Amino acid sequence: MKYFATLAILLATTSLASAASNESFILQVGKHNSGTVSQKNGNNGQATAQFGKNNSATTTQKSTGASNESGTLEIGNKNVSTVGQTGGNNVQGTLQIGDKNQALTLQGNDSSALNRSGTAQFGNGNNSVAAQDGGGNTQGTLQFGAGKNSGNLAETAQTNGVNGDKNNSTTIQGGAENTAITAQNSAGASGTNPGVGGLNNQLSVQFGFGNSAKTDQNSFGSGDKKQAVSGVENQSATLQFGAGNTASTTQSGAVLGKKGNKAENDSLTTQFGAGNTSTVKQTNGNNAQGTLQFGADNTAKTTQKNIDNGSGANASLTLQGGFGNTATTRQKIADPLNGGLNGSLIAQVGKNNTALAHQNDTGLQPMIGANLQATVQVGNGNTATTVQTASVGVTNASVTAQFGSHNTAVTTQH
Repeated sequence: MKYFATLAILLATTSLASAASNESFILQVGKHNSGTVSQKNGNNGQATAQFGKNNSATTTQKSTGASNESGTLEIGNKNVSTVGQTGGNNVQGTLQIGDKNQALTLQGNDSSALNRSGTAQFGNGNNSVAAQDGGGNTQGTLQFGAGKNSGNLAETAQTNGVNGDKNNSTTIQGGAENTAITAQNSAGASGTNPGVGGLNNQLSVQFGFGNSAKTDQNSFGSGDKKQAVSGVENQSATLQFGAGNTASTTQSGAVLGKKGNKAENDSLTTQFGAGNTSTVKQTNGNNAQGTLQFGADNTAKTTQKNIDNGSGANASLTLQGGFGNTATTRQKIADPLNGGLNGSLIAQVGKNNTALAHQNDTGLQPMIGANLQATVQVGNGNTATTVQTASVGVTNASVTAQFGSHNTAVTTQH
C-alpha cells in the first residue's frame, strides 16, 4: 500500500513543481470540519480531505532540505488526526473511516534514512499513536472494529539515532477491545569506532476481542573502541485469534564489538482459542523461543538469558493443545567464558497438564557442557518437573514422556 494510496492520491492533486516549495491541499465537505496546516522552510507537501462533520486535522511540517510528505483522509464523524513532522525524510499517511477515531503521528529525523508512517482505522472509538525519531523507522497500523464501543488501541514508539539500525513495526487488529503496544530502540553510540545499534522487527496480528499484545525490543549500542558494545538483531511475531488472549514479548541484547546483529533473538507466539497467556523474555542474543497454544486457559512462560556476552545458546519450544495447560521454562548461561547450550522441549496434549523445566549453570566454570530437557505429556492431569544445574565438564540430560492420566514425574540433577 506504499504508505497508503491516500497519500499518493492526495499529493497527486498538488503541483509539487518546485523543489523548494511548500504545497498544501485541503478539501472539506459537510459541517464543522476543521483543518490547520503549518509548513516552513520548503520541500513540504500536505493534503487533507475531510467528508462528514466535526472532523479535525492538524498538520505541522518543517524541513531543512529533504522533503516531508503528509496525506490525511477522514470520512465519517468526529475523527481527529494530528501529524507533526520535522527535519525532512518523513512520509505519513492516515486514513480514517467511521466515527470517533483518533490518530496522532509524530516523526523527527536528523539522518538520510526515511521515516514511514501509515495508519488506517475502520470502525468506532479506535486510537492509534505513533512516534518515530532519527530515521530508518517504519510503522504500519491497521485497525477495524465491529459494533458499538469498539475499543482498539495501538501505540508504536520507535527511536533511532547516530549509528543506529532500522525499526520495523506492523500491527493489525480486528474486533473490539484489542490492545497492541510496541516500543523499539536501535540507536547507536557516537565517537571513534563506536558501538552500533541492531535491527528490530515486530509483527502483531490480533482477531477477536479483548486481546492484548505488548512487545518491547531493545538493541542499542554503547561505548567506543575496545569498550564498544553493539546491539543484536531482534525478531518478534505475535498472532492471536479468539478472545481474552494476552502475549508479552521482551527482547534485549548487546554483545562486545563494533558490529551489530552478530547475535539474534527470535520469538514466535501463536495462540488460538480464549484465555491464553504467553510471556517471553530473552536477553543478549542467540535465544530462540517458540510458543504455540491451542484451546483455552493455556499459560506458557519462557525466560532465557545469556548474560555478560556469553557464547552459549538457549532454545525453547512449548506446544500446548487443549485447555488448562501450564508450561514454564527458565534457562540461563551465566559465565561469559562459558561454551554451553540449554535446550528445552515441552509438548502437552489434553487438559490440566503442568510442566516446569529449570536449567542453569553455576557461572564458575569455563565450560559447562549442555543441559538438555524434553517433556512430552498426552492425556490429562499429568505433572512433570525437571531441574538441572550443571557442574564443570558435566552434561545433564533429561527426558520425560507420559501417556495416560494422573501421572507425576520429578527429575532433579546437579
